[in-house]
Amino acid sequence: MQKSPVQWSQLTKYQAGTLIPEAPGKGVLIQECFNCHAFGKIGAVGRHDEDGWRDAIDVMWISGVATIKPEVVNTVSAYLANAFGPTSATPMSPADLPGYQKIKMEHDYFSDDSLNIEWVDYQLTGNPGDRPGVAKEDKNGNLWSEIPGGLLRLNATTGEVKAWHMEAPYSRAGIHEVLPSPDGSAVWITLEGQSGVAKFNTNTEKFEEYVDQDAVSNYNMNRPAQKEPNDPFPNLPVPAGGQNGAARSHTAALDPQGNVWVSGRPLKRYDVETGKWTYFSTEVPDSYGITVDQKGNVWAAQFNSRDNQDIVMVDPKTNKVTHYQPPAGISPRRLKMDSKGNVWIADYFGGHAVRFDPNTKTFKAYKMPGPMPTPYGFEVDHNDNVWYASMYQDGMGRLDPNTGKFTEYPSPYNEKGTRDMFAGTQGRIWYGAQPNFKVGYVRLRPDSELRMVAQK
Repeated sequence: MQKSPVQWSQLTKYQAGTLIPEAPGKGVLIQECFNCHAFGKIGAVGRHDEDGWRDAIDVMWISGVATIKPEVVNTVSAYLANAFGPTSATPMSPADLPGYQKIKMEHDYFSDDSLNIEWVDYQLTGNPGDRPGVAKEDKNGNLWSEIPGGLLRLNATTGEVKAWHMEAPYSRAGIHEVLPSPDGSAVWITLEGQSGVAKFNTNTEKFEEYVDQDAVSNYNMNRPAQKEPNDPFPNLPVPAGGQNGAARSHTAALDPQGNVWVSGRPLKRYDVETGKWTYFSTEVPDSYGITVDQKGNVWAAQFNSRDNQDIVMVDPKTNKVTHYQPPAGISPRRLKMDSKGNVWIADYFGGHAVRFDPNTKTFKAYKMPGPMPTPYGFEVDHNDNVWYASMYQDGMGRLDPNTGKFTEYPSPYNEKGTRDMFAGTQGRIWYGAQPNFKVGYVRLRPDSELRMVAQK
């Protein structure tokens, strides 16, 4: 078999962002568009004039995937017409650029161990607007994913998918993440822009929304300064990003009393018995990752805020907040708990898996491989191995904390867009692939299975 020319649409976000020509609008393209996808969806394998690129961008609006600001459409379409227009000097194949040799990743880059992995993914509703963030398993083995304005359920055995949407005014609400309850009676979803949560009753198949509008309004009067949360390239056109610091909900976790803790702006708690919200607006004004340890303490990572980059622990009995400052340069995004009570942090911009020992109050950072690891999806499996999905390198990796060794795994997608991961049963690590409208899992094949394959 002969190799075909490398296409722009095959590049990772890191590769594409490094190789595309320097010209006005490049920074806007990377900061505004690469958050969701790069050339795997842009499709820069042909050549279009400015109107052609504008039409391509409009497809996202027509299909309900995204609404793009007019000024961004104009800037990006002009840049793409310059870089990938009918008379552009940009090669049809990025491999023809001198810089390609520095950033290419051939198949022999991966170790033999990295090939002992199984990928399984599932097509969902087929609606381009139903972009899943993650898949989380309930007690019955069903997988739940968030989609705009609702959620869906996947039967991993049959492949059956069923979706539910909330009614107005939440019918197109941004849903950041999903959380099945331990008893299977409910699934919680975070109402991102409304800074609340919704509860889906799995028996009645009805939603109930909970938002404290007074608390939201009070918080928005004193918003924390922001930083760009996704783009790791330097010299960004808008260093503060585009989130404006308004109140929002990110990820939910349940404490031992069944109360719902929600990261975002700010960290907050919804009391399921009284229906009241507690806002930690001063102590934790801006948070992202969240988890609960074996003692019932709530942990959160401060990430989006320009001036708040600690991890925090909250005692739910007293509401006391304790801050722990990571080493300089660590930007904590997701955080998860291992079986020993250690807190693991995904250092998005620095490219580390960081362990915090609550007993000794010490941090230990493990540098991830590659030039731009950008760990976004993050999980600790049932054997305390640490998994991560790279947003800009697109691969998936695993850290064995006992040896400090990372294993990188090739991905079936050049753009996976995985924002969270979930350790389910049967050794499966579930993920979402937003640009591909799929969810799926990876599974390491055990030695016994590999021996059977070798014998055949």
